[in-house]
Amino acid sequence: MVEKAVLDRIEGELSRYMDSHVEFILKVGDYILSSGGKRLRPVLVLTFAKLLRGKNEDRDYPLAVAMEYLHTASLLHDDVVDGADTRRGRPSANRIFGNDTVVLTGDYMYANALYLFSIYGDIDMIKNVSDSVKKMSEGQLLELKKIGDVDITYDEYFKILEGKTAVLFGSCCYVGASLGGGSKEQKESAYRYGLNIGLAFQLIDDYLDYTGTEEKLGKPVCNDLREGKITYPLLSVMDKLSSEEKDFVKKVIREINPSKEDINKVKEIVYSKGGMTNTIEKAKQLIDNALSELENFPDNQYLEKLEELAKFIVEREF
Repeated sequence: MVEKAVLDRIEGELSRYMDSHVEFILKVGDYILSSGGKRLRPVLVLTFAKLLRGKNEDRDYPLAVAMEYLHTASLLHDDVVDGADTRRGRPSANRIFGNDTVVLTGDYMYANALYLFSIYGDIDMIKNVSDSVKKMSEGQLLELKKIGDVDITYDEYFKILEGKTAVLFGSCCYVGASLGGGSKEQKESAYRYGLNIGLAFQLIDDYLDYTGTEEKLGKPVCNDLREGKITYPLLSVMDKLSSEEKDFVKKVIREINPSKEDINKVKEIVYSKGGMTNTIEKAKQLIDNALSELENFPDNQYLEKLEELAKFIVEREF
């Protein structure tokens, strides 16, 4: 879907701009960046720029990798907050280097990203990206507040998803459209495209948390349930649960270390009530919303790539 040469250059630029004089920051940064990832965020920046301009210029790459730095910083902070043991099938950075070091490395990545925007971006991009970083923090704080809350609403749930994933996708598309010289309307459409595929991406993450394998996910299956988080598969069937089932779910998500048997029982309830189907249908609806935003752009090979990428979101297995 993405040319190898583009991915290779992204990897090279990620290393190039990690230029701290503190060796330990470079060590932690290299550990988390070398663990892989789909690099969807820099790809979105570069593709929207090409969609409008027909090619990428050198200025595009530092801003593309800046968005990956923001994503990586959020992962580092998330793992500390969640007390994670694994990330992408390897020990999480906080388990290797300690919480203090990982938090400060995440701070460095945030600062480095904003520094790159101060050089290669403009005030409009900086305003959009800074707003997204603020919303990312708000989303994480709301998620913490809602742990163990069986009465979480759809509005609260999607506000969490916006902060965790979607706003950064939106900003990637906005920055790419801005680099390509897009109009105000095109930049706003690009942002909404990213927001919708970001929401769908997180919904599929929620789906895979129930259906995937630890080998593919790189973390334990049903990890969100163990952490007391109600995600869309369960949320979408809460109104179908009997009082007995709801009491059982409440007990499980409020336990510090629920048993495998109890987790599997909640999983069976979600399956039997249609939670998995609900999740896929909602994700597809969001992808349709995203695709409709592309009507404001020229019809070329890069538009087709953005359509393919949106469809990939709901077809991926990890």
